Amino acid sequence: MHPILCKIGGFELYSYGAMLFLAFSVGIIWSLKEAASENIDPDHLYEIFIIVIVLALLGSRLAFVWLNWDLLYRGQPWWKVFAFREGGLTFYGGLLAALLGGLVYTHYKKLSFLKYLDFVTPFIALGYAITRIGCFLNGCCYGKITSVPWGLVYPAIDNFPRHPTQLYASASALLIFFLLRYLQRLKHFPGFIFVWFLILYGIYRFVVEFFRVSEVTFWILTPAQLMAGAFIIAGAGILLGQRYISTFKQ
Repeated sequence: MHPILCKIGGFELYSYGAMLFLAFSVGIIWSLKEAASENIDPDHLYEIFIIVIVLALLGSRLAFVWLNWDLLYRGQPWWKVFAFREGGLTFYGGLLAALLGGLVYTHYKKLSFLKYLDFVTPFIALGYAITRIGCFLNGCCYGKITSVPWGLVYPAIDNFPRHPTQLYASASALLIFFLLRYLQRLKHFPGFIFVWFLILYGIYRFVVEFFRVSEVTFWILTPAQLMAGAFIIAGAGILLGQRYISTFKQ
């Protein structure tokens, strides 16, 4: 593992931070390039990205702190909550905070929230795929001990081969990205792409959690699996509801 990519004097470039920066950069540049063809105003995208980046980082950090309060932060100085350099982000918190920020912005600007959401959703999956490479290099979010041939040893943890769950996540997210790009070609209702993201992400996360070292909180399920299950149910419910509405109208 390589948590630090390089050192220049007293400056250290962390792998996770570098991949996070790359994820945002790729998503922003690619989406801006396609904005005009989708009748999306680039100026609005710039403003949305600024809001989303700030809220995604803040939301993901606060969610991590909340989930690990008793274990890591109780009794610690208050500034530890915002010690991003020490690591600790949760995707769900970042996603929910970014969605809220985008909703408020588009409402204020009188724009279609679902139109912009459908446009950027594939890039959320792509950014997630890149960020999980950062997890792999950092050596966090590792899997359970395994005997599969592709098991990897994480020296900072122990000397046993483990499931490279970060790579499972990255490959899954990349597949989701291509599936969503294909679905964008189809005729669909507003929010269709994001609904499918919820379903596909939920399926991936629910399955991979069985191979990842995570605390079980309900039966055999982790908090991430409970949230993933909610994503799947919500997405499937919306699709079925839209299908029923379409049939009723006919």
